[in-house]
Amino acid sequence: MSHGVEIPPNLLDNFDAALDDVSIKSLALVTDFDGTLSEFVPVLENAVIHPDTLRPLCRLATRIQLTVVMSGRAARDVEGRVGIDGAVYIGNHGAEWIIDGVVSAAVGAEAAESYLQDILEALAETADDPGLVLENKAYSASLHYRAATDEEGVVERLRAAVDEMSDTGNFEFYWGNKILEIRRGHSVDKGTSLGRLIDESQPTSVIFLGDDTTDADALRVLGERKASGDVQGFGVAVIQEGTPHSVLEYADYSLNGVPEVAAFLNRLDAEIG
Repeated sequence: MSHGVEIPPNLLDNFDAALDDVSIKSLALVTDFDGTLSEFVPVLENAVIHPDTLRPLCRLATRIQLTVVMSGRAARDVEGRVGIDGAVYIGNHGAEWIIDGVVSAAVGAEAAESYLQDILEALAETADDPGLVLENKAYSASLHYRAATDEEGVVERLRAAVDEMSDTGNFEFYWGNKILEIRRGHSVDKGTSLGRLIDESQPTSVIFLGDDTTDADALRVLGERKASGDVQGFGVAVIQEGTPHSVLEYADYSLNGVPEVAAFLNRLDAEIG
C-alpha cells in the first residue's frame, strides 16, 4: 500500500453518512475493472469479474439510472468479462464507448496501433525481463511488470528508456500500480470521460470506484463537479498493494480490495431494495 498520504475513511464504516449525499433515483455507478471488480492476476487474459461483485452489479443495473464499467482495457474486452446487459462500457481510458451494444471510438485512433507496438517492443527489449506483458489496445498500450522477475531493475531500466526516448509522437507515459501506460497526449482519459458522462446523462448523483493512477483522473473530476454543484455523490479508492498517492488524495472514501467492493455493492443493492 502507498505510504505518506492519509487513507480516506472506510466506506463500509461510513455507509449511512455517504448515502446521505446520494439520490438513488438518479444514480450513476461508475467502476473500474481490474483491481476493483476483478482481482489482479499474473496473466491479463485470465482476469474474471469476481462473482460477489457481479451478482449485486447485475441487480443494480436494473434499478439505477446508469451502470458503467470504465477500464483501460479495450471496450469489447471488458464488456465480455462483465457481460451485464444495459451497462455502458468505456474502454481504453475513454477512447472507446459501448452504449446499447454499439461501439464508438475516438477519431483517428486506429492509426496509432503500429506506432504503439514499436514503442512497446523497444521498451520491452530495454527492460529485458521474461515477466513483462505487452498490451496493445490500438488506442492506448500498457506494459505490465507485476510478474517481473526483477521488478526494481525493470522499473529503473524503463524509466531511463522513457527519459531517453526522443520521438514519442503524440503519446505520453503514465506510471501506475506495476504498470506503464502509454496514451495520447491532451486526449481523453477517465476524467474527461466521466465529465462527458455527467453532461450527457445528467445523473443527480455519481459514485466512482477505482484503484490506480488512471482512476485518479476520474476521482479528481468528480470532486470538481461536486464542488461546482453539478452532481452529488462520492469517489472511492480501492486499496491494493501499491495504491498510488493520487488515488488516495482525490477519493472521499476507501475500500480494502475487491472483497470490500463486493460488500459495498451488496449493501447498496440491499439499501435500494
